[in-house]
Amino acid sequence: MRLTLLILTFIIGLIFKSNAQNASDQIFMSNGETIAATVKKVEPNTVTYSYIGENLENIVDKSEILKIIFKSGREQMFTQLLANNARDANFEYPNMLENEGAVLPFEFVLDGSHNNEEGKEAQKFYYDNVMRKPERNTINYQDVEITRKRLRKAGLKDWEDMQDIDMKEIAKIVGAGIIITGKIIVDYRSTTSSTSGSSTTKVDTKKKKIKTYSSDYNTSMDEFDTKVIFRIYDKNGNKIIDQTRRPFLASTKDHYVTALNYLMKRTPYYQK
Repeated sequence: MRLTLLILTFIIGLIFKSNAQNASDQIFMSNGETIAATVKKVEPNTVTYSYIGENLENIVDKSEILKIIFKSGREQMFTQLLANNARDANFEYPNMLENEGAVLPFEFVLDGSHNNEEGKEAQKFYYDNVMRKPERNTINYQDVEITRKRLRKAGLKDWEDMQDIDMKEIAKIVGAGIIITGKIIVDYRSTTSSTSGSSTTKVDTKKKKIKTYSSDYNTSMDEFDTKVIFRIYDKNGNKIIDQTRRPFLASTKDHYVTALNYLMKRTPYYQK
């Protein structure tokens, strides 16, 4: 009987502890420790909290905290995603809109070198293109400036900042359940030149002279090898679409837009 009572008391204690934690704020420390507490104050550089059942206030530096999940369910991040990223000290995840698409900067490789500005241009093109006929979209799209702002607050300014971040985390940062991005590779191949000419003959009957005029026209055209790898992820980081397309007769480095336009019109989120 005594053993049964001890076991019952132990089980009740576990249940009480679990319920107390569920009704508390959860502080996730950078060292892996999780503290069940009541957060009293969140100040510019520190967080003040009390342990459950205690009134004593403890103060910890924000640099030691990874995140806090408040008992309301709200989640607030404090540390940087990467050591070299400047995440806003008061960064908070926005509300997740599962039926909203966010277009990220594309990875852009030009003649073997990454070009972040070209990647942002591709991001802007895709967003502008998909919004040209919004009535054909089966989902809403987040304004590209909002996407960029939220990424910047998380310390992610360029594609290179995002390459090691899980897409599930990216989706939480931008607050969109559908993530559009990819990789564009453009390599200069050659320049083709051609010459064409014409001649005109004039006869002066009075002076009995014949004159011939000729003109030549030189034209040249650059050629590029272009490949577009197009990807779409869901809010859990699962890959929905992974397609590759090479535009035909790419004559400029921006010819990738024809491939993006083609791929955009064949996603599940566009009606022809």
